Amino acid sequence: MFRFRMSAAGGEEIDFGLARFTDGISDWRPIWPVFADTFYAYLRGQFRSQGAEGLGAPWKALSANYADWKARHFPGKTILERTGALVASLTSRSTPGAVYQPQAKSLSLGSSIPYGLYHQTGTSRMAQRKEIVFTKAETVELAKLAQMYLVEIATKVGFRKGLTPLEQSKLSAARAKYSSWPTGGGA
Repeated sequence: MFRFRMSAAGGEEIDFGLARFTDGISDWRPIWPVFADTFYAYLRGQFRSQGAEGLGAPWKALSANYADWKARHFPGKTILERTGALVASLTSRSTPGAVYQPQAKSLSLGSSIPYGLYHQTGTSRMAQRKEIVFTKAETVELAKLAQMYLVEIATKVGFRKGLTPLEQSKLSAARAKYSSWPTGGGA
């Protein structure tokens, strides 16, 4: 069985399993870029909405004193953004501080910027403002991507006799949406 877990400091966010076709897959690296691109898109929405997209409500406002100081020293910068380093590291795998570690059976994504953890979990002096939060719909989307990839591989290696019209339509839509969709399978 394929088990997908994505966790962030402060609690596990995504956990799902897929039983069909997974035992024969020894290397998931061809599909990891699609998962990474999806992760980064979710987090871009989280930052753009100031936390509301994943949490359903915006991040807690800055204290009045800190908001005044930040407005003077970093005009126009939003909550969780001062230099842009944290946002960049959580929305692209090619920026400094980004964690993108694809392995055959695991994928690690995140940020190596130390203060990101303090925002994610909160401290005695700082409100918790989770950067990494996933909705149920986002979790379902990731599960469907993994399932589509498995169906495609099973069909290519002859385990299945072909894609149904609906499966073909979904696969075509995934390929159009994710430029990183693997082209050669990965069995």
